[in-house]
Amino acid sequence: MKTITPFKIFLFLIAVFGCCALLSVVIPKEGIKIGETSFKFFHWSSLTDTTNNQPAIENVEAYLASLDSLASDSLANDTLNVDRTQSITSLQFADGNSAALFTFFESLEQLQSKGGNVHVLHYGDSQIESDRMTNYLREKWQGIYGGVGPGLVCPVPITASAAISQSQSSNWTRHTVYGFGDGKNVHSKYGILGSYGRFTSPKDAASINPQDTTKAWLEFRPSSMASSSCRQYSKVAVYMGHHHYGVRLNILADDSLISSEIIPPTAEATKYTYRLGSTPKRLRLEFAGPDSPDVQAVLLENDNGIHVDNIALRGSSGTIFRKIQGSELGSQIRDLNAKLIILQFGGNSVPGLSSAKGGKDFGNYFQSQIQYLKQLHPESSILVIGPSDMSTSVDGVYMTWPYLESVRDGMRDAAFAEGCAFWDMYSVMGGRNSMVSWVSSNPQYAGPDYTHFTPKGARKMAELLYKAIDREHELWKNAKIK
Repeated sequence: MKTITPFKIFLFLIAVFGCCALLSVVIPKEGIKIGETSFKFFHWSSLTDTTNNQPAIENVEAYLASLDSLASDSLANDTLNVDRTQSITSLQFADGNSAALFTFFESLEQLQSKGGNVHVLHYGDSQIESDRMTNYLREKWQGIYGGVGPGLVCPVPITASAAISQSQSSNWTRHTVYGFGDGKNVHSKYGILGSYGRFTSPKDAASINPQDTTKAWLEFRPSSMASSSCRQYSKVAVYMGHHHYGVRLNILADDSLISSEIIPPTAEATKYTYRLGSTPKRLRLEFAGPDSPDVQAVLLENDNGIHVDNIALRGSSGTIFRKIQGSELGSQIRDLNAKLIILQFGGNSVPGLSSAKGGKDFGNYFQSQIQYLKQLHPESSILVIGPSDMSTSVDGVYMTWPYLESVRDGMRDAAFAEGCAFWDMYSVMGGRNSMVSWVSSNPQYAGPDYTHFTPKGARKMAELLYKAIDREHELWKNAKIK
């Protein structure tokens, strides 16, 4: 048997490295395509091109501490159109005109002086799933202006939420306007959550046997992960309809029957409200009938204060609102007295872009969604939040997705064109390649997918967002006083 000496092994390794080096020069950076298959190889230029892969920040903790100090700008101003000290954490407005949020600020003052009920609709993609970010805003605002409960709850959620513990019978199906549904949609009446649940399949009236009865249930319990105010509620309301035959609905609080009634058939979604008194440990909604209503939303709250609704639309780029039938959507926004609508999107559009123009086109399409919401409810202030940094692997190195900035710019332009406020989450994180630092930080502020925040990261972002909104509110109050 022939012996292989260490020197020959060394020469072999040198030859392998040499071949790899030659391939890194010969194969184009964009790879080669054979048939329908593309092949890429590490390109030598990646060793010297450091313009796009350098981490934006080294110490995330120190960076976030510096942002906290920037968030404490001077509030000495004497006009409504204030000269503000801009910082990376600030809200942005077209021409510096913060009137975009005055309706919301007025409603907060009304809550303190006269009471009432105000909602904040926090729409977003999976970055806000499980009540992330929303929970901090709710906790802070309810601590000042009153209000309890998680607000709007999806009857058939795609994932668990920290705001409420819930379960349902196995015969429910999700129907969504934004994907991730498991049932065929037969209309565009999705309601305020962009989705609804059913326990029977949609059919026309002639196909339904009125003698057949299907039973289903939904259960809700206060979540130990929620704030103390979120764990309380004194009433439950259900938005539902679009069914052909009457359905019995029983409301049970800790096994005590609160209400039992037949929900008549209707072609439109209707709100049904039930008083609970104190918060039950277990709230159960039991349905029985031959044709399920579309159960669009369950509302858990009280009569006074501010209620902040977490509306996470996994996989959505925020371009779904025009696909929702406007009469019901507008009616529900008005019924909730929504004075602030937060639109936190953009991330899901980034991976599919092939040019900066795609980001601008997305911005134009997003602007049409804002126009639609303003048409449905002109009394709402609107705050647009751009995408966070997101990383993709390029030759084994994680760096910001191409054209992410163009999406951010397109969303900002859309917000400014429609007189809305804008918050640049990408820049607040630290800009290009900051996600890499957030993932590697200790404590970890973003997950290994280089896209989503950890709970700690989401809370830190929410703190900075709240401070930015609160700072504008203080500027507005000071200007009114003077």
